Amino acid sequence: MVNIRTLQQTGGKSGSSFLIILPKDWVVRQKLSKGDPVVVAEREDGCLIIDPRLPKAGETRSTTAELEYNLRWEITSRYLLGYDEIRIVSKEPITNVQRDELKQVIKRFVALEITEEDDHHIILRCLVDPATLPVSTVMRRMNQIASRMIVDSLNVYIEGSQEGAEEVIQRDEDVDRLFFLIVRELRSAVQYPRMSEVMKITPVEALDYRLAAQYIERIADLAVDIAQRVDDPLDKKLVKKLQLIGDTVKEMLSDSVNNLFKFNSKRVTKVIEAERWLIQETAKLRQDILTSLNGQPQTQLYVVDSLLRMGEAAKDITDLALPHK
Repeated sequence: MVNIRTLQQTGGKSGSSFLIILPKDWVVRQKLSKGDPVVVAEREDGCLIIDPRLPKAGETRSTTAELEYNLRWEITSRYLLGYDEIRIVSKEPITNVQRDELKQVIKRFVALEITEEDDHHIILRCLVDPATLPVSTVMRRMNQIASRMIVDSLNVYIEGSQEGAEEVIQRDEDVDRLFFLIVRELRSAVQYPRMSEVMKITPVEALDYRLAAQYIERIADLAVDIAQRVDDPLDKKLVKKLQLIGDTVKEMLSDSVNNLFKFNSKRVTKVIEAERWLIQETAKLRQDILTSLNGQPQTQLYVVDSLLRMGEAAKDITDLALPHK
């Protein structure tokens, strides 16, 4: 619903303050009364947001969930919605098996810990402060892990190392944990203007960072797919070409993520040119594989295509970067 309000000036024409009357229905729905504080924040486009939802400084945002079969989804959704405290309750005494299952679930999330528990309650608290762990720091950490996964997954594939594949999978879980943390922080920035100011992230930047984090998470998943494919011994020429492509993709990813936080037009050009090279080289390599009788061509083609998709994801991150004013 759109309400039109006339701007009023206090103190006559020489007054320095301007007022608008808020819709009564809105004030009642938000349970506001005379003297209650609200947050007034200016967006990039000049619009003002009047937000009554932000908790007072130091106040904990708490939610309650019943201990049931979809507890994994309940905890995930409430963590991503930015709740500081998640209270798990059960009418029946909570068993040790249920407690162990809960511990496995919360391993997926950074800084989510059990702080209190008894027979019928378990209290989880998120112990991370967005002001001290900014999105840029978390995303750079995601980039570091995913970049190593690109190279290591190729080595695992080339060497046929099952133990190495398990290590890559474990690092993918670390990437997922950081991804969830970024989504949590960005949602808080969009929902609460004061949180956005503390984090120094605009709504547009929040959208871009959310997409970038998803691209990095996708690259990590592709690395796991490569690591899990054990092939016959590969031709040395093929190995060298795969490693060269992997190094290129790794460099594209690093340049793209760095460009999100410190724009450099030369890096943009570099990534664009790298993608062109990548498309040409993977096309040539696909043709070489199809005409060769060595190894398992279907698996080799899958690996090449996965590397190409990684490079395309890195290029997509570059497209999100804009010059900072």
